[in-house]
Amino acid sequence: MKDGKQYERELNIHVSKGRLHFIDGGNIKEADSDDIALVELNGDRFTGLDGNVVKVVGDLEKGYVAVRTSIDYQKMNETDGPYGTKVDAGATLTMTTFDLTGVSSSYTELQRNRNEGVQLPLKNDYYLVAGGKVINASKKAVENSLDAAGKAAFKTYQKQNKIKWQDSGSLLLLVDFLNGQ
Repeated sequence: MKDGKQYERELNIHVSKGRLHFIDGGNIKEADSDDIALVELNGDRFTGLDGNVVKVVGDLEKGYVAVRTSIDYQKMNETDGPYGTKVDAGATLTMTTFDLTGVSSSYTELQRNRNEGVQLPLKNDYYLVAGGKVINASKKAVENSLDAAGKAAFKTYQKQNKIKWQDSGSLLLLVDFLNGQ
């Protein structure tokens, strides 16, 4: 935690809300993401960023790529239509309840019901964290964060490095570039 305390708990990232949940005395509790310095979960590192818990790719001191995984509601409402077309129809899903408002169950109740769920489609949103700024990982957002000289350098840098906007390794190159600006 940012106050220097360390905890070792069973935990999970709530993808709908971008929050860290942990088990405490048989109950599921939620940590305040503003208090989180670093979380290690199955070899991955997470931190709090703008009210969400995000996966960290890169060195926290020099800057990093933040990956926010959330539910892809658009894809969740798509279904296969005739002749391979996609149809948006929320009523076609077989889910009867879908609690997105918070944690209302005990851990033991969730364990009992865990095999009754439906796998949800997920999406990743990428952010660049460098020089104390958080920038959406898109060409337009990076350009908007730069002055005229930086924009010219960015255009050349992007072409030389063939930046892929959905690849964390490629985006780490941009973090290095932004640190030099």
